[in-house]
Parts: sequence; structure tokens; C-alpha cells
Amino acid sequence: MSILLLALLGVCLLQSTVAHRLAIGGVQPDLFLVLVFGLSLSTRPELATVGGFLIGLYQDSLSGAPLGLNAFTLSLIGFLVSQLSRQVKTAELGARFALLFLAGITSGLTTLLVLRFFQVFRPVASTILWTVLPAAIYTAILGACLLALPRPRWMRGLGR
Repeated sequence: MSILLLALLGVCLLQSTVAHRLAIGGVQPDLFLVLVFGLSLSTRPELATVGGFLIGLYQDSLSGAPLGLNAFTLSLIGFLVSQLSRQVKTAELGARFALLFLAGITSGLTTLLVLRFFQVFRPVASTILWTVLPAAIYTAILGACLLALPRPRWMRGLGR
């Protein structure tokens, strides 16, 4: 649990200080999504869902987004990735990229649909084309590379 809290603090610091410098064409990687993805690869679906909810709630409290928007989205992503990681060989870089890309698309579309439900209308086609898709690609590239890095010795015993 303390490792998750340290990782969440680190992601929060990186997202707020470094991510805007990594932006390409105004598109930033979603490091919170990468954290939930990494957690979901190594835990059961129930824990991944709770972890996604707590990480999303933390992100909501800091971002000014409607409270619960990211909590719902990241809990859904945590559950789905944990379930799919049992079916797919996630040790391979290509599989991680593809799964993280699908998680980014799912996250963006879920956010768009929830905002639409609450009468926050955005043009669907242009939002998908210019916001959701580039963010999913960028997050998948960066996240797959980060998750491919060797883990420190003290973290090797964690997960499945």
C-alpha cells in the first residue's frame, strides 16, 4: 500500500511539473492512466478497480474536473485491464502498447460520454480525432516504454 501511495505522489508531481513540458501539439501523456495500467497488470480485478477508483478520485480532487469523473473512468479501466491481462501476454512490449492504447481510447470515450450525460456537450468527432486519439497514442507510447524499464530489486516480488 505504501508503494502505491509513493507511486501516486510521484505521478502527481510528474503530471503537474513535467507532463506539460512533454506535450506535443498540446497533447500530454496521462500518467495517472499509466499508473492504473501498471497496477492492473499485477493485481486482481477487484483490487485494480479499487485502486483505479482511488487514483481517479485523487486526480479529480486536484484537477478541477467533476468529482467522480476520473474515479469512474479509472476504476473501469483498472477492472478491464486486469481482466484482459489474464488473456494477453502482457510481458511483451507490443501487447502492452496495444492494451494501453485501448485503455486510453476507452478512458477518453468514457469521459466524453459521461460529460455528455451531464449536459457538457463537445463535438464528438473532432474531440475523438484531435483529443482522445492523440492522447491515447502518446500515453501508450510513453507508458509502454516506462513499463518496459527494469524494476528495482525491492519491487520484483510485487504482483503476480
